[in-house]
Amino acid sequence: MISGQEIARALTGSWLLLKNRPEGMLWFDRSMEGFWRSFGVVFLILPFFWINQLADKQQILENAQLAAELFPNGKFWTVQLTSLALDWTVFPIVLAALAGPIGISKNYVSFIVVRNWTNILVSVPFLLAGLLYLAGIISSEILDLISLSLMGVVLWYNFNIARIALQAGLSVTLGVVVLDLVLSFFIWGLVLRVLG
Repeated sequence: MISGQEIARALTGSWLLLKNRPEGMLWFDRSMEGFWRSFGVVFLILPFFWINQLADKQQILENAQLAAELFPNGKFWTVQLTSLALDWTVFPIVLAALAGPIGISKNYVSFIVVRNWTNILVSVPFLLAGLLYLAGIISSEILDLISLSLMGVVLWYNFNIARIALQAGLSVTLGVVVLDLVLSFFIWGLVLRVLG
């Protein structure tokens, strides 16, 4: 069970890492118990995820000029939730298999813990952008521009997290970040083809 104190500590650590301060690592529970518990963070980000997917759905309706009652809600939510579940689990499994060969076994647990927890901080600006769009304050085009800009910031943040947590060289750090990104796109595309 994740406590409020653990959430507060992880958010503090996430903020410090965003500021490129390695001492942020000290705020996370990087034990094996903390490792397994960190996967429960997915339930904390579900409200963020829900708002973002509502914004995506609204964009689809707007761009396709589709009536809301014709939208395939069941398929849409099945694809999104399945993609989230797989994205949350496949990368750690793949990286666990690669950890020995690429020399990151010692810091693998710490990295996954931090990667899981920092998803809360990463989700906040996307949530705010989605809410602004759903409220009609910004257009679909502005939302796309904000989302694209935020993705650049997130990639930089993920690179710093991998660099600090894994204590690996540039090539390994970049490889881990690229692997995470590529797997996310692959999973989403695969789920869309199978279930969409």
